[in-house]
Amino acid sequence: MARLEDVLDEGDAAAVHELSRAELERLLWKYRGLRKQVERDTAFWQATNDTLKTAYERLDEQERELAHAYQTIRQDLEIAQQVQHALLPKQPPDMLAQLDLAVYHKQLTEVGGDYYDFFRTREGHHAIGLFDISGHGVSAALIMAFLKAQFMQTMEQVARPKEIVEWVNQASLGFLREVRRYATVNFVVFGERSIRYVCGGGYGVLVRGGEIYTFSKGDPFIGIRRRPYTEFELSFYTGDLLALYTDGLVEAQNAAGESYSSRRLNALICAHAHEPVTEILRRCVDDYHGFRRSDADDITLILLRRREA
Repeated sequence: MARLEDVLDEGDAAAVHELSRAELERLLWKYRGLRKQVERDTAFWQATNDTLKTAYERLDEQERELAHAYQTIRQDLEIAQQVQHALLPKQPPDMLAQLDLAVYHKQLTEVGGDYYDFFRTREGHHAIGLFDISGHGVSAALIMAFLKAQFMQTMEQVARPKEIVEWVNQASLGFLREVRRYATVNFVVFGERSIRYVCGGGYGVLVRGGEIYTFSKGDPFIGIRRRPYTEFELSFYTGDLLALYTDGLVEAQNAAGESYSSRRLNALICAHAHEPVTEILRRCVDDYHGFRRSDADDITLILLRRREA
C-alpha cells in the first residue's frame, strides 16, 4: 500500500502526523475514490471528444456532399431554364403586321408552368394560346413542353379553336391524369374582323370604345375530363384591345390579405386602353408591384391591339 506521505505536499504531510490513524485511513480512501472518479471522467470525456470529432468529420463530409448535390441541381435547373426559354416564342410571327403586342412573362422560380405561344391554323389563320400548368418548377415545365408538342401536332389536323383544344385535351387526358396535372387554356384565333376563342379557366377581355367584354371561361381545364368545348366569337376591329392573362397576377395578395383581382386589372386596362400597348403594360405591372406583398405564382400578361389595315 502506498504511503500517505508519498501523495501529499511537505506542509500537508506535517499536518497529517497530528491526525489519528483512523482519520488518515478515511482520507486515503476518499483520495483513492476521487482519483478513480477523475480517471473515469477523463476516460468519458476522452471518448466523448473522439465521438464528437468523428461526428464533426462526418458532418463535414455530408456538407461537402450536399454542396455537390446542390451544385448539380443548380446546373440541372439552369439547363431546364434554357430549354424552357427556347420553347417560348422568341419573336412573334408576321401576324404583328396587323397587331401591336406587349408581353409580361415572369416565372416564380427558374422554370415554371405559364406558357404562351403563337400558332398558325391549317386554314392559315394566326392564333395565340396562353396556358397555366398546375404546380411549379421542373414538373410544370415538362408538362409545358408536352403541351407545346401536342398543339403543334394538332395544328396540322384541325382548324377551329374548339376542335384544336378538344383534340389536345383528348390526346393529353390520360397522361395528365396519370401525373395529376392539368392546364388552363385560353386559345384565340384571329380573323379579318373578329376573334374566335376557347377559354377553360383562363382570363381574357376585349376593350372597345370604353366598353369591356369579358371572356366566358366556363369550359374545363385541359386534362380534367373528356367534354366538348365551347367556341365563342367577338368582333375585333381596328383600335380594339385584347388582354389575356393568368391567375398569378390577379390572385396575388397585399399585406392585408386582399387579392389584386381581375376587376382591378380590367378597370386599369380599360381606363388606359387608348394608350400604346407597351404603356398599358407598364402601368399594369407597376400597379401590380405596388399592390402585392410578394409573387406567389407564375405571371403572364399579353396585350394586343389591332392596327389599321
